[in-house]
Amino acid sequence: MKISSKGRYAVRTMAMLAKNKDKVMSVADIASNQSFSVKYLERVISLLQKNHLITSSRGAMGGYCLAKNPKDISVAQILDITGDLPHFAPCLEGDMSCPIKTKCDSIGVWEKLNKMIVDYLSQISLQDLVDKKV
Repeated sequence: MKISSKGRYAVRTMAMLAKNKDKVMSVADIASNQSFSVKYLERVISLLQKNHLITSSRGAMGGYCLAKNPKDISVAQILDITGDLPHFAPCLEGDMSCPIKTKCDSIGVWEKLNKMIVDYLSQISLQDLVDKKV
């Protein structure tokens, strides 16, 4: 399992916004602080905003901030938006119909592993990242 740069950037961006939850931050400020490309970060920001994890304000003092309390946003939510939650076997994705799914000897391993990772990431909030609890 490998988390894409989009997923990593999204988590880092959200953690930075959580750390600065009383401020509105510009894309340029976030990109500079995190050593991200502004152009790439704009795509990540757009995805986070479209999925209602961040809000924007316009104008000279405009920028982005969290749409929710950092305690209410999990790493799993962020990675789900970027498509980075695990899918260890194609038969576990969506409506994929596998002709041998019911008699597959290994599906239980992939289901349990998938659940363990998603459950773990669901328990970690942005506030946990800011407070360095993980």
